[in-house]
Amino acid sequence: MRMKFSFLVLLALAWAGPGCTSKPGNDPRKTVTILTYSTLGSKGGFLKKVQEEFQTQSGCTLNIETTLGAAQVLSYLEEPKQQAYVDVVMGIDEILFGRAKDYFYPASPVTVKYQPLIAPHAQAGFYPTDHAALSMIYKKSELKAPPRKLTDLLKPEFKKKFIVQDPRVSSPGMWFFLFTDQIVKTQDLAKQWLAVSPSWDASYKMFIAGEAPMVWSYLTSLAYHASKGEGDKYGYVDFQEGLPLQIEGLAVVKKSVNPYDAKPCVKQWVEFVLKPENQTKLSDAQWMMPAVEGAAVPKFLSMVPTPKKAAVLDISIDKVDDIVSHFGRAVQN
Repeated sequence: MRMKFSFLVLLALAWAGPGCTSKPGNDPRKTVTILTYSTLGSKGGFLKKVQEEFQTQSGCTLNIETTLGAAQVLSYLEEPKQQAYVDVVMGIDEILFGRAKDYFYPASPVTVKYQPLIAPHAQAGFYPTDHAALSMIYKKSELKAPPRKLTDLLKPEFKKKFIVQDPRVSSPGMWFFLFTDQIVKTQDLAKQWLAVSPSWDASYKMFIAGEAPMVWSYLTSLAYHASKGEGDKYGYVDFQEGLPLQIEGLAVVKKSVNPYDAKPCVKQWVEFVLKPENQTKLSDAQWMMPAVEGAAVPKFLSMVPTPKKAAVLDISIDKVDDIVSHFGRAVQN
């Protein structure tokens, strides 16, 4: 199994263990156990907001398990007893899905009409659920002349001016280094950044606290600030090289039998998440853009700018392994 390389060893070190946020029902066949990261499954997240509605409509019980981040979700699945326990994984992106294909049912029996931007990214076993472009978000009052291309990050005026995430344990962090690796060396960037955070959440808290004027984040962060009446205070860098697009989705865990037949509630959950009206709820709760056609975009997210160019990245297993294996040495040098 290709997945059990150094990447997951590092993820396992960062894993703090899942937390149960709801109790399963008495009938295992009518209980859908979702494994996801904390902001998606905790109070205020999409799953908690729609849990009661889904249970009422379907007659199924939704059991939510959370880990600290999307990357840690996969280290949990290395245990066979957890593979048997978990039905659906949510919040993984294309990179993580690619590394964990062997854990998921290799078919997508639910028919979905995706937006044209998203449709090419749907693949057997992987249902895209939301997306957002990534870039440097900055405070306009502290950075009058932001960078325009990746090599600008190496200029003296940007030294200790930005925060990124560790690609070994953070999905946004991995996208950053896959993006920059095409143009600039990690060891050179290491001399420039203020900090490498273990998670997006931690890095954004540092940014909001004023520790640096720039942070690697989602363009949809601008919508969040706009909702707080701070839209004119923040900007984003539309890099000349384009911007990477992160697509998150869900996957059904492989079982000894067809999981859709064994638990009809699993299919009901997948269909529920991908309904346009529920895509809008997901978008509103998670500050990400919906994936399916017909889903209304919440007010502030409709204000998020469209990047001029999408970055084309190599997200193969070999490339991801290369980023991970070289990151530690580059930071230490």
